[in-house]
Amino acid sequence: MSAHDLEQALCALRDARAALAERKSPTFDARLASLRQWQSQRIAAWHRPIAQRHDGDALLRFLTRTFYLEADWSELTEQPDKVAGRIGRIINDDRPLVIAVRLQHAADELDADLADALIARSGEGPITSAAYVRAFQAVGRIDVREQQIAWLGELVDLLGGYAENRAAYWAFKLAGSPAKAFGMGRTYALLADGFAAMRETRDLEAATREAVAAQHRLLDRLVGRPVRARP
Repeated sequence: MSAHDLEQALCALRDARAALAERKSPTFDARLASLRQWQSQRIAAWHRPIAQRHDGDALLRFLTRTFYLEADWSELTEQPDKVAGRIGRIINDDRPLVIAVRLQHAADELDADLADALIARSGEGPITSAAYVRAFQAVGRIDVREQQIAWLGELVDLLGGYAENRAAYWAFKLAGSPAKAFGMGRTYALLADGFAAMRETRDLEAATREAVAAQHRLLDRLVGRPVRARP
């Protein structure tokens, strides 16, 4: 990955969030917020058996809440060109960060489309499983969903490699002060939370394979296609 790839990803996320901000309304904002909470809770429940088998409760909480619901990317999207140039002074490989930004961008767009579909079909009432499935199928974009799963698996693999490598992990720990000096303290804290959660997980590689396969099975069910066997 090059600084150009990171800059492009950050610019795309910035522009998408600006477009989303322009269409704010009480109904849309409330539906989007409730949808994100609903998805977070159900994805966590879907993957909890895997997390419990691998001591991965902290990682599951990080992925479904800290990363999905709470991450603040504003310090990176305000000046993508400067951030892309500085990031190499903090981390050796920006591929994980590029993937994380692209994941957030895809989630923002898909969640907005789902919120619109739910409003069109069920108004402002509580989200039910049946209404969610209908909205999910109406939105479609299955190729993007498949790409999200692939990105998530790659992200955990990449960060897990750093987390399990003692030298790489301590190099990351030493980058905390430079990250804050360059105005990327929140991003560093997010990555640090992810590292810590991964270091608690037992057999991270096997846990990731199981989680990716489970997510594919869930996607098959949601779009109404036969559930395929996954390695």
